[in-house]
Amino acid sequence: MNAILFAALVISQGVGDLKDRERHPLAPSLPRLTKAESDKIDAVIDRFILADIGKLKGAEAKKALDDFKGLGPEAIFNLIDGLNRAADMESSCPAVIIAKKVGGILTTTGDIELLSFAKENIGAGVTAKRHLNVLKDLQFNILLRKNTVQRQNAAAAAKVSAMSMNELESAISKGRGSQLKSLLTEAEKRLGPKSAELLIMGLANADVEIVKLAKGLLAKNLQRQNVDTLKMMLKHENRDVRIIAINAVGAKKMKLGNELIGLLESGDSEVARAAQRALVQLSGGADYGDDVTRWRDWWAKQR
Repeated sequence: MNAILFAALVISQGVGDLKDRERHPLAPSLPRLTKAESDKIDAVIDRFILADIGKLKGAEAKKALDDFKGLGPEAIFNLIDGLNRAADMESSCPAVIIAKKVGGILTTTGDIELLSFAKENIGAGVTAKRHLNVLKDLQFNILLRKNTVQRQNAAAAAKVSAMSMNELESAISKGRGSQLKSLLTEAEKRLGPKSAELLIMGLANADVEIVKLAKGLLAKNLQRQNVDTLKMMLKHENRDVRIIAINAVGAKKMKLGNELIGLLESGDSEVARAAQRALVQLSGGADYGDDVTRWRDWWAKQR
């Protein structure tokens, strides 16, 4: 697939195709692209620069410009690199046009990590002075956007922290994306069975990133829960919840030997393995594998 076709298929439709991708480590709002995809975006940018400085003509130049216009937010890292390359050239138009596109993406994002990266890397390695004002203006606008997003995030966090448990439940049931992540993060800070159940709601989300976050938050929350809540979670219908609760019981060395031994006979191999590991932690190192009788004898002696 050539660069132009890639631009048409992946970039113009990328939001739908890439939404379930692993998140970019430098920008949680964006997907991580493969090297091949990134290389093809670079090719689109390079062809645009060639067209803009007159090395591509006619229909070929028009196609290069159309492909460049089709680049979406997922191309931002490539665009920043392309901007720095263009800013070191004598020709003025490529850097100015790329800067406008970069600015259009960054001044509408709410991704603080992406804004921080852009602020630090725009202009990196550029020695030519011709485009310094363009770069400085772009950096200033990014700083303004970052400050605005930080104020908005602080206001939103204050609003979420003031929510009752019922309000949190209602908001979580309707929430999406970064808003839902904030709501789940707040739910983790609460105690009692209700807070755990709110986090469990996140496990049913269609977004794999939300599910991953909810699992991590639930594991953290259960570490602070009391024995009664953990007993409830050990009986939960959701297998992942049971395993997370088992891990918490083992880490806290809670005296729930009967419950853990019962889970050895659950008929679920993953749950049974987790229960065995927790029993080993509880016993201080003794390991009777999946031998329920020996575990019951051991537990009877402890009591």
